[in-house]
Amino acid sequence: MRRLSGRYPFGHAGDIGEAGPGIGAGEVVDVRAPDGSLVGRGYFNPQGATPLRMLTWTPGEAIDLTFYRSRVRAALARREGRIVGTDARRVLYAEADGLPGVVADQFGDVLSVQFRNAGVERHRDLILRALREETGATSAFERSDTGERRREGLELRTGVLWGDVPERVTFHEDDLSLHFSPFDAQKTGFFLDQRDNRRLMRSLVQPGEGFLDVYSYTGGFSLHAARAGAKPVALDKDQAALGVLEREARENGVQVGVRWGDAIETLTTLEREKRTFGAAVLDPPTLAKRKEDVPRAKRIFTDGTARALRMLRPSGHLLVSTCAHYIRVDDLLDAARVAAGEAGCGAEVVAITYQPADHPHLLSVPESLYLKSVLLKKEA
Repeated sequence: MRRLSGRYPFGHAGDIGEAGPGIGAGEVVDVRAPDGSLVGRGYFNPQGATPLRMLTWTPGEAIDLTFYRSRVRAALARREGRIVGTDARRVLYAEADGLPGVVADQFGDVLSVQFRNAGVERHRDLILRALREETGATSAFERSDTGERRREGLELRTGVLWGDVPERVTFHEDDLSLHFSPFDAQKTGFFLDQRDNRRLMRSLVQPGEGFLDVYSYTGGFSLHAARAGAKPVALDKDQAALGVLEREARENGVQVGVRWGDAIETLTTLEREKRTFGAAVLDPPTLAKRKEDVPRAKRIFTDGTARALRMLRPSGHLLVSTCAHYIRVDDLLDAARVAAGEAGCGAEVVAITYQPADHPHLLSVPESLYLKSVLLKKEA
């Protein structure tokens, strides 16, 4: 209860003394301390992996359209002036924006929405109305197809919510025109959280030099590097994603080379080819969904970082990034330290970066911090 009183939004089974009978999945309940005093209100799902998800620490606050509109409005205000050079942004980042279980991204006039738990599923009509009214999006689609919904006892849902959703959604990031197919893409459409890192790496590349993009997916890093005059090579095991990247490169008038296959094996092949690069990115998908996965993940980071460092020219830059909550910055640094030893070189830690402002990290919600990246500069 102490954590809940400190505005931690998750109430696990061990935190709950008792619950009244007959509470339906996703109902809004009053939350009381052991002495009977009101702590706040939240969604409750007796069968959920996380039974309680706090919504407000104001006892008696109505959870209605006005409430949801105020949360969306506050989220938009938090981002005001902080997301520039693009018409794509994360509008709602679940608990970090006070709406547990709702993720919403906006690409121009198109909204992508995801509902993850029984509480927001019950109130989906109110939440969608609030999003439509506050964002002004002319069309929206749903990608509620996560494993979290299954754990909540919910069916997966995808489809158009309102308006005419195009087959390819178009948006812009600086001087690049980007696209994705709403019902084929991963997550809610595009990896917006690497925006700042894409710009960072673009600023470091040299025209004519090679740029290595490991675990590229649809190649946002590669496209930025190519626009800056570099010669990118994108590695991924998703052939469809590499096909999207090739099309994006053509439509933006740049050239990107692609390599399909396992990342570590392909890096080994590039080493044998004696390829060299001026800059590189190692950005794998989530490798540690549980704490127990961290040692294996660190080994993968070490192997990939060592291979990338060996192909990097002296003074070249390598960005090592993770989207796994359980992998800490110290884990990345440990892996990089071992990798530099295996590569027979030194490296300076130039910067440590985190997720951008439209993915806020709240002090009271440690889980809201997930994206961590270490920028290294190779020493001879």
